[in-house]
Amino acid sequence: MTTNAVWLLGVLLVGHFLGDFTHLSTKRMLVAKEAGRPLTAILAHATVHAALVLLAVAVVTGPPWSLILTAAGIELGTHFAVDAARARLGARLSEWRDPSRRVHWYVFGIDQLLHGLVLLWIVVLVSA
Repeated sequence: MTTNAVWLLGVLLVGHFLGDFTHLSTKRMLVAKEAGRPLTAILAHATVHAALVLLAVAVVTGPPWSLILTAAGIELGTHFAVDAARARLGARLSEWRDPSRRVHWYVFGIDQLLHGLVLLWIVVLVSA
């Protein structure tokens, strides 16, 4: 992995943190991710992540716009799919939402792992 790719991965991970764990996740988004609806709020959350990916890829690596937009599209689609699936299933399985239950942390970890793997995929895509 090149130095530029490592920097990009680091910036993408910081962006992921900002999109999930700061004010960039609004109360409406957080409630939707808990309840499994409305999907428009989960889509808005995924759009925030896609915008952060677009910005990171454009600034750090500066590939052609086709690759920048592809990276943002991958993030939008996968982030929405992962979060919507987790939210919909979590709305039915209350133990997934209970932080005192071990399964909650397994599901949270799998969710974050999937998002991290997508970011790695994006790095490989734009660095090739």
